[in-house]
Amino acid sequence: MQLIRLEREHVALFKNKKIYFITWFQNYVEEIYSIYPDFPVVSGGIDLKERNQGFKEFHGVKVPIYGYDFLNNLPENSILIITNGYFKENYDEILSHGVSENAGNVIYYYANKDTKYYMEYNDKYLDEKLKDIIVFRSGPAVSSYVYGMDYADNARALFEYMLLIKLNQKYKLVWFVKNPNDFKAIEDNNENVSFISYDGAVSDDKNERDEYYEALCLAKYIFMTDAYGFCRYARNDQIRVQLWHGCGFKTRTVFSRCEHRYEYNIVISDLYKKIHKEIYGLRDDQVLITGYPKEDWLYHPYTKWKEAFNIPDAQKYIFWLPTFRASVGQLSELNETVPEGETGFPILYSEDDFGKLNSILSRGNTEMVIKLHPFQNREALSLGSYSNIILLDNDMIFDAGIQINELLGHADALISDYSSVAVDYLQLDRPIGFTLDDVEEYEKNRGFVFDNIREWLPGVEIFSNEDFFSFVDEIIHRGDSSKEKRHIIASLMHDFRDDQSSRRVLEALDIY
Repeated sequence: MQLIRLEREHVALFKNKKIYFITWFQNYVEEIYSIYPDFPVVSGGIDLKERNQGFKEFHGVKVPIYGYDFLNNLPENSILIITNGYFKENYDEILSHGVSENAGNVIYYYANKDTKYYMEYNDKYLDEKLKDIIVFRSGPAVSSYVYGMDYADNARALFEYMLLIKLNQKYKLVWFVKNPNDFKAIEDNNENVSFISYDGAVSDDKNERDEYYEALCLAKYIFMTDAYGFCRYARNDQIRVQLWHGCGFKTRTVFSRCEHRYEYNIVISDLYKKIHKEIYGLRDDQVLITGYPKEDWLYHPYTKWKEAFNIPDAQKYIFWLPTFRASVGQLSELNETVPEGETGFPILYSEDDFGKLNSILSRGNTEMVIKLHPFQNREALSLGSYSNIILLDNDMIFDAGIQINELLGHADALISDYSSVAVDYLQLDRPIGFTLDDVEEYEKNRGFVFDNIREWLPGVEIFSNEDFFSFVDEIIHRGDSSKEKRHIIASLMHDFRDDQSSRRVLEALDIY
């Protein structure tokens, strides 16, 4: 069968045909009907992943989404159109499953604006030698942009280490961000460093596109934290490294086999190497045990943190990093951005709970710093003003030029839930409390990478407000009831306990 790009002249051939979209990406499908108003009504979709099968609402109609077995039983006059950026990957999957003759001898793919430009520039630079360029990209997909997350996490930590060892004297270090002007000071103060808008991928300004694609298509190394589709058509001689956000407890709700989507994935231990190989469908040689660059920050906390956030002096500091989880209907995953209860916080549902907590903290000369989840809308919370409770949100952290691990080095204890930040914090061998008010619901709806999750939580279990108060009181009085369990789990989760992870990443990749 042939793989052909969908063009205007093909639409007229589809009249009275049955149209099936392969791996339905909504923005691709919407764009098809926007560009080609006369495009025939879709008959259905076909998706390899069982979780995407069933029905999809499209323009007021429920469209059936079938599994790949449907490829062998297509109705007569069927047309197959791949509607996502990994069209070559989908094409190979389709051929491996076999397709009935009713689809003819052609499979089409729709190339959106991003795809067309990327392929055009790939052709332009195909025979050109790669340059000494290293590209960085942080945060989720463009459609999920959150202020500050495009210059953060492992990618930022690794970049800062490269500056420290003056690697920018050999390589041009290029960041893809939303608004390059936000980072002009970094550019001005460091030679051979450039910030480019990732919107250049689809810009109508040729100069902006040229700048973006020259870096993307000619970079020797591409580092990303989370989103990786932007470099899906990388050359065989380019090295893409998925740094990820963290090694934690949650499983992935959107699984895709990534063996051919990047060359390497870094982890913190042999335990997580096994987990990432399974979750992301990677080969053994693709997963590098180096530790996470952002964990290096834990050993070098930001010194002027109190001045930055008006945090008073205290005997102890407890950090609480809640994430917000509320199941939505019968979805197979949890919405982690919608708070519930009077206050919007887990465990401490009422103002009275916070009042009691503040009294305990005040008597113990202890401050609690609550750092909100990046996706959390602060306006959705109801929390009064308390003498010993400080609330920090994502914008405050970013505007101060600080990352959360640069603050956690000051924490005498951490309260978390199922977030990977607790695994990072194990580096410091300090007490951790885990809020577990929804553990059974969470396990059912999203799931964990470990069976019997409570056996893998290296800290005190907190199911109620009284458990919460008890843990805080324990920290104030220098207690550490979960120390033995924490040591056992930490030895499994971390192969390294130092500030050398950034160095090990570069050594593993032979970048000097």
